[in-house]
Amino acid sequence: MAELSIGYYAHHHGAGHVTRALAIAAAFDGALTLFGSRLPERVELPNVQLCPLPPDVAPGVEGEAFTCLHYAPLGVEGLRERMGLLVDWFRQAWPCLLVVDVSVEVALLARLCGVPTIYLRQRGSRFDAAHELAYASASRLLAPYPDLLEEPATPAAWRAKTCYAGSLSRYAGQRLDSVRESGTVTVIAGHGGTAFSRARLAAAAQACPEWHWTVLGPVGDDATPVPANLRLLGSVADPGPWLTTAEVVVGSAGDSLVAELADLRCRFVCLPEARPFDEQLSTGRRLAEQGLAVTCESWPVADALPGLLARARQLDPERWTLVSDGEGAQRAAACIQAVAREVLA
Repeated sequence: MAELSIGYYAHHHGAGHVTRALAIAAAFDGALTLFGSRLPERVELPNVQLCPLPPDVAPGVEGEAFTCLHYAPLGVEGLRERMGLLVDWFRQAWPCLLVVDVSVEVALLARLCGVPTIYLRQRGSRFDAAHELAYASASRLLAPYPDLLEEPATPAAWRAKTCYAGSLSRYAGQRLDSVRESGTVTVIAGHGGTAFSRARLAAAAQACPEWHWTVLGPVGDDATPVPANLRLLGSVADPGPWLTTAEVVVGSAGDSLVAELADLRCRFVCLPEARPFDEQLSTGRRLAEQGLAVTCESWPVADALPGLLARARQLDPERWTLVSDGEGAQRAAACIQAVAREVLA
């Protein structure tokens, strides 16, 4: 039998899907083709081939949805081209398997071409007909979190079909020896849309004058004065040095950020962002239930922040071992290779 080819589709919303794909690829024993419309120009992994896809949007075209499809607009050239590139790869790379992180439509395209898929699970109440169809069509489901953080209402059949890899991050196994600096906060503003505005951050720093705040990530630029204990550094390639020295980290409940904080054993104030299917709200609640974070389900009033930071100081960072043992990427890679051998034998 010809050598098996593995493809990986990474969604373009936010930076987390590509980050997760590269973490898995680093643990992957073999070549992997990475598809997406938000890929880096190059990667340092010799086993990864990048295949950029054109955007699936067009000016003035609304995304049309149906019961079993989340996004199916008409007349978008980029959508035709990206789907065509995937089908071309299916033909040329057969026998092949596609990991989908995430897109119901891409998963169904692969299945309709007779290509097996592994579908990445996301948090939240994803019990709609479109997700049900994508999950049913997949050969296996892969969760980038432990079953400890599973949505309580998840059907037993989905649980049984899921490989729970645990957290996946670029910092797996990197227990850095940096000293936590008392009275320091690192804020991570995400790239998938954020409520972390300059005005809110300035008010937070003013309400906590004994804390020194450093903000990483995109924050809207306006005329709000910045207090002396607040630094806005913008986007950085590697937030690790700030995450490992901060006494407390404030951020959203995105999968990639939570995985990074788990691997680096950070004390966490979790402020879930508004996302489809209450994805981040669900994650924030599960983290709070397990004593892994202090979660505030809406943006806190400034006067509440000193209390939130004080509570975060009392968290036991070693509880993150429930989420991350540093082997998540290896488990995910092993799952992908095992499924490929099984379904394509």
